[in-house]
Amino acid sequence: MNLRRLFFFGAVCLLFCFSARAQLSPTPGPGPDWTLLNGYQESITRKEFCRLLEKIYNPSKAVYAFMNVTDDYAEFFGDKEKTQLEFTLRFLSPGGHPSHIHRTFKTVDQLKELHNSASLPLQHVRIVLDPGHIGGKWASMEERSVKWGNNPVIREGDKNLEVARLIKTRLETAGAQIYMTHNSPEPVTSTRPKDYIDEARDFVYAENHVDAETAAKRKEYFNRLINWRAELYFYRRAEIAQRAENIRRDFLPDFTICNHFNATEKSGSGEIVKDNRHAVFINGCYGPDEVQNDMTRFFMFSKLLEQPLEIEESAGNAITQKMLHVANLPPVKYGQEKYQCRVNKNPYLYARNLAATREYPGPSVILEPFYMNNPWTAERLAAGDYDGYRNIAGGHYRSIFRDYADAVSDAIIETFSNWTVSGSSALQVSQQP
Repeated sequence: MNLRRLFFFGAVCLLFCFSARAQLSPTPGPGPDWTLLNGYQESITRKEFCRLLEKIYNPSKAVYAFMNVTDDYAEFFGDKEKTQLEFTLRFLSPGGHPSHIHRTFKTVDQLKELHNSASLPLQHVRIVLDPGHIGGKWASMEERSVKWGNNPVIREGDKNLEVARLIKTRLETAGAQIYMTHNSPEPVTSTRPKDYIDEARDFVYAENHVDAETAAKRKEYFNRLINWRAELYFYRRAEIAQRAENIRRDFLPDFTICNHFNATEKSGSGEIVKDNRHAVFINGCYGPDEVQNDMTRFFMFSKLLEQPLEIEESAGNAITQKMLHVANLPPVKYGQEKYQCRVNKNPYLYARNLAATREYPGPSVILEPFYMNNPWTAERLAAGDYDGYRNIAGGHYRSIFRDYADAVSDAIIETFSNWTVSGSSALQVSQQP
């Protein structure tokens, strides 16, 4: 097994997605193996390490409570008293040249060495397509379905899958090797919510400071809480973890696209809104409470040190540009919050600690365009995919699936062409949309 594959097989202890709706606890089991970061020794200067840490990965700087940083090295500790040294990272000297780093993906310099033809700009480029969520009967459990007017129920997982299939065709035509995390609305994980009932019960009792006897007096109430959390462990934790494991085992991409349709927080309860916005996420902005956990810190430093930012930022900016051509909607506004932060001057692009971008190897983006519980979006989604244009949703529009897929495909082809095609005449991607 080569070293780059070994790195991510070693990091199988996965964390889970954090959101305003629910925060999941780390997987029971052994802590991180910090020696897996030895491949990054003397690969980054102190100045660049601190810049990335403070601007992108931990703007709150809370993680410094677990660190000592000198001109020559950074020490990572397991406790705030700094008595449990977990790892020492040696910095690259200013002006020095790092030795070969065994990353799992092609860097920009390595992409430039491909010298692809303009007709096959993505040849030898490996791309994962991850249609977000689970569809079919599971969509209501995930609170990712919308019913509007006389239209049929819109299940996000199904719609994400349609978009991903269209992107796959476009990128394969450009020469890319494509891996789909799933090809049907069914879960990838073999587990089901019932498998997490005991764990969910323990959590709910502890969170509410009750024992079994006390909970029995309000059996219906506590059963609802337990079942809801067991479902959460299933679709938000186990499903993403299994997709991540499959990617590490089977493919190891140069880039990953997690495509979604966005929605407001109450969309699962049938809320319809006039607002409609786009957002694009890359990995980063680990919150001050999140970095209290050693596994979270391990993942954060792993992502920082593999340095996927140049590719993620370029792709995120390009996708923003193209998406605005098909739907000129405003950005989701988060402000400078502790769980998401702006990456650059692009108001649509945010860093956020989400499970997929954290656990999937290499550069990745999560796309959240449109609010699917907006009537204009919902009507176009309900119309399904079709050729040409139709008079729909108060205008003359192409299929929303093709608009979405073409925007993403065009952006990825143009972005990578700037690196892979010698003397490329592809449109240069600006650092701002």
